[in-house]
Amino acid sequence: MSAAFSYTAEYVLDKTYFEECFTQSVNTTPNLKQYSKTAIFTVIGLAILMQESVGKLPSNSQEIYYLGYFFIGLAVVEWLSIRFKKTWWLWRQMISKAAGDHVSLTIDEKGIHSQSTHVNQHILWTDVYRITQTDAGFLIALQKSTTYLSKRCLTQNAIDFIASKQS
Repeated sequence: MSAAFSYTAEYVLDKTYFEECFTQSVNTTPNLKQYSKTAIFTVIGLAILMQESVGKLPSNSQEIYYLGYFFIGLAVVEWLSIRFKKTWWLWRQMISKAAGDHVSLTIDEKGIHSQSTHVNQHILWTDVYRITQTDAGFLIALQKSTTYLSKRCLTQNAIDFIASKQS
């Protein structure tokens, strides 16, 4: 009988790790669906601004005029978040409380356990829907979410073990 597999490692949630996560797990090719919210905000804002009655409103009712500019501002922010998606996402990760944390990773016959100051995550192999191997890591799909696991903290035995769980 072979011995049960167990692997333990530690890594840091730094900018290079977050950048790798984004690069390996997010589809960055732009499509029209991404810009639909931007278009809707722009149309709503322009529709409000183009109303003839806006100019005839008393000064205390001119808030609706500012509402038009508010929607146009939302459209600009939404466009920027799509245009600079990677930068936007990396910035949010780097200001999060998890940035800089040391993560203790354990991979065994039961599953994957990640523990840091702010996260204690158990992924059981029975809960894994699909494992997709990328150039730099693994995308582990669960029923309602996907987790990324980098290969940079794994040995070849651990990589082979995770790859064997794909079937």
